[in-house]
Amino acid sequence: MSDINSAIDAAYQEADLVEATARQIEARIIAAGGRPLLRQYGKSVDTAAIKQNLTLVSQLNRRDPKLATYLGVQSGYQQELEQQQAARKAASDAMQATTAALKERNDANANNRYRHAIAGTNPLTGGRYL
Repeated sequence: MSDINSAIDAAYQEADLVEATARQIEARIIAAGGRPLLRQYGKSVDTAAIKQNLTLVSQLNRRDPKLATYLGVQSGYQQELEQQQAARKAASDAMQATTAALKERNDANANNRYRHAIAGTNPLTGGRYL
């Protein structure tokens, strides 16, 4: 009789451990803005059912890519987003450098025109005005 009792206790402990893990996963799904799928007590989260739920897969990829990777539904959205942000930052830095160079050139031209105006000379020829 003790064999069956120990088997029942072991099965309960295993189901309780699986349930605790499943609840943590469900809590992260809720934190990501999704609705966890229905499951039986003591059963793990069904990743095949999650893969079929496109809304949940999309939300996990956008808001919790680590959980999406753990569940096997990662689409690469986060990496693509990071690459796009890096490209935008590189383009922004290049535009700022170009703008700074143009400002420097414009300031030099304005300074040249100002010096010629003070001296009374033509900025194109360098000759004095009559």
